[in-house]
Amino acid sequence: MGVDFGRGIEADVHIWLALTLVLGGAGAVAAGRALALAWRPLSRLPGYMLILSAFTSFLCWALFNVPVIPAGRIIARVIRGDWGEALLGFGVWGISFALLLAISAGAFRATRALQMQRQYPFLAPRVDPEKL
Repeated sequence: MGVDFGRGIEADVHIWLALTLVLGGAGAVAAGRALALAWRPLSRLPGYMLILSAFTSFLCWALFNVPVIPAGRIIARVIRGDWGEALLGFGVWGISFALLLAISAGAFRATRALQMQRQYPFLAPRVDPEKL
């Protein structure tokens, strides 16, 4: 089907991690910060991360021919009744989604905490560490 560059499964995992954590992670941080800065609720984040995780999976396939979600094989296996590979393909996408959701939620929480501290400084006054 595709060009085999002579790399093993370890190289595929490294490519997937690099794209998911570097490109996807940067996008997740930006999305989390943008939602917090616009005072939007955290409940909007999973929808955005579904799209971002699908995009990073597509990049893995389009740039490096790493079959994160082998759609053709998944559909063929589902038609034959073999759900193993179908669930495995979507499991990798679920891991990407969970990683990106955790990164974006952390960025959201950090940005929202900074916003609250700047806008409402009287609610939680700063404590001087020397006075403890």
